[in-house]
Amino acid sequence: MNPSEEETECRPQSAEVEVEEQDEDKGMEEDAPLVAVAPDASLPEKQPSTSSEVSASPASQCLDELLSMGRISQTKADKLNSTYKLLHDTLKSAQDSEIHLLEEAKRCRAELKRLQVEVESIEEKSTSEEPGSEVNELRQQLLQAYNELKAAEEREYMAQHQLKCLWEEKQYLEKENEIQMKPAEQEDKTEVMQDLYEDLRREVAQRQQEIRSLMEDIETHEKQILTEQNELEDKKALIELKEAEKAELIRIPDQILKETERKCSKKEAAMKKMKILNVEISEIEQQVNAVDERNHSLRMKEEEVMQELEGLRVQVEAGQRIQRQLLKEQEIKKEELNEFMGNRGILEMKLQNIMCDRKHLYERRSLQLKEKNRQMQTLNRMEHALTAATEQLEHTQNIYEKLKAQLDAVPKTEASIQQRMELQKEVDALKVSFEKQLSVAEEESERKQQYRVIQELLSDSNRLREEVHNLRCLTQIKAEERGQKHRELLRVEQLNEHIQHELKEKDLIIMDHNKLNTMLQRRILQYSKLCDMVMEEKKKYVKLKQMASQTITELTEQIKVLENESEIQRTIAINKDRGLSKARMKISNTSKTRDKLRNDISKAAGKQCQINQECEDNKLELMKLTQMISHQQETLLEMNKNHEAAIQRRNFLGIQLLEHEEILCSYYEKVNIQEAAITKRNSILEALEKDMRDLELAINEEKRQIDLKKKDVLLKRKLEEEITMLQIEVEKH
Repeated sequence: MNPSEEETECRPQSAEVEVEEQDEDKGMEEDAPLVAVAPDASLPEKQPSTSSEVSASPASQCLDELLSMGRISQTKADKLNSTYKLLHDTLKSAQDSEIHLLEEAKRCRAELKRLQVEVESIEEKSTSEEPGSEVNELRQQLLQAYNELKAAEEREYMAQHQLKCLWEEKQYLEKENEIQMKPAEQEDKTEVMQDLYEDLRREVAQRQQEIRSLMEDIETHEKQILTEQNELEDKKALIELKEAEKAELIRIPDQILKETERKCSKKEAAMKKMKILNVEISEIEQQVNAVDERNHSLRMKEEEVMQELEGLRVQVEAGQRIQRQLLKEQEIKKEELNEFMGNRGILEMKLQNIMCDRKHLYERRSLQLKEKNRQMQTLNRMEHALTAATEQLEHTQNIYEKLKAQLDAVPKTEASIQQRMELQKEVDALKVSFEKQLSVAEEESERKQQYRVIQELLSDSNRLREEVHNLRCLTQIKAEERGQKHRELLRVEQLNEHIQHELKEKDLIIMDHNKLNTMLQRRILQYSKLCDMVMEEKKKYVKLKQMASQTITELTEQIKVLENESEIQRTIAINKDRGLSKARMKISNTSKTRDKLRNDISKAAGKQCQINQECEDNKLELMKLTQMISHQQETLLEMNKNHEAAIQRRNFLGIQLLEHEEILCSYYEKVNIQEAAITKRNSILEALEKDMRDLELAINEEKRQIDLKKKDVLLKRKLEEEITMLQIEVEKH
């Protein structure tokens, strides 16, 4: 596979271009020993001095080797060293300028991030004040457009950076070609240098093709930026109108206007920077055009074919992008309409529910006040009943104390009876002792009488005790009966009051349930209306979906037709590229033969001039002819010796060329392997990009759901605050 076919078939993206540039730089360093090694711009602090770099470079080492071998003179080596130093200094200055520009870009990016944070804080404030306003939605759309514009600017910056790198590499290669001019002494070396020049020219053509593709990408990006700027201006006009209406309705202070003016000024500054960047892009384009004009004669046919193919590809990509944008906008608008209608219905229903709840709370509060008054009356009644109960309790306590006193008196009589009994016993004992003295018979009779008296007294005492016990039991029973009756009365009264209270509460609950039933019926009617609206919108959505599917099928058919045309054009371009490669090979061969003929002609002309001068000298001095002939013979011998040495050198260089060709073949194999690896990585990157897009879509959906939930939470908080305010007002009333 020829390198020209590889150039036409594989067109790498930005990441692939960088990888291929690194591989090509490595190949050039290995193939051409006289190429200057560029210092690393990523580590400016750790770079050594220029003199050490120049002395340590492979180009200076090769020059020293050529000087030591005697192939190059000292003046030529000094010239080459001076030119290499100049190139090294220019490259270092370019790297310094590039670092400076990168620092400026970082600073601008930090400023942009700060502005984004300020805008987000202002948006959060505005959304917390009025979450569902149209101004916030337009602001969100504006921010989305800003983000897209920023992404386009970053892409444009990357393309410009790649263009600049390619242009610097081309200038560097051209300078090297100018420095490494073919000397008249070494014809074989000139052929090698011409081969290297042809390789470099092929690489330049490849880079120019890449530059052209990048320029076309930049033009498409600029067109996208212009369209986005127009859309932004339209959206700005809408936002200004909405903000004016909002200021008239809500009377927003002038601070918001000042902030908008500041933002406009910042935006104008950003636009000025964009203009400066566009001017730089135009300068780069002019430089690229100058480079293209130099090689225009060799690339006319190829440019025509590539322009046609790229135009078709751009049209296909533009059609696909427009289709995706239209579909996305249609889906977003449908979702926004559905959300607005749903939010509107929900808000209306919530408002009606709040009003009904307010009425319900007011009625409930009035009923609670009435119940409080009733409870106060019942409390007063209970207090009167309590006073009566306390009086009855005091009366019963007095009766109880009297009975207790009587009972305390009864045990005292028993003690006197016991004393009497003891005295009686003593008396009886005395009588017994007296009667014993009288007679034994009388003692027995007296004993019987005493026994009867004692039994009677004991029976009397037992009877009295039983009477006292019965009296105590009767008093306790009567007191308990009175307490039970009083308790039963209180319980019955409490049960009556509790039953009446429960009846009232049940009446109130029935009233509440009736009201809730009416409210639910109203809500059911509202929900039925909303369902009808949703069904109508669903039908409209289905119709729009059918229309979109029809348009999609038509666009897919058009895209297939365009793809077929692009494949046809691609095959034509490949055939033309092959013809061009063959023509270039023929041109290179003819240029080689032309250079050889010119060298021969110049040598012959020089010899002819010498012969003419010698003829004139011979006419003047015929005597010195013999000496001149001998001198010419000596010079001819020297020329023969030089010719033999040149033949040997040519053979040596031919062997070196064969070795270089083998190395180049190995490098081409390595390049093919790397290209296969790059294609695999590109497929992996495309899969990762698809996953990233899916994740971004999921994140956007989750953000949208979070925003909706935040709005619902804010509405709930507002409703809770209104309910608390209403409760406070009801309590005040």
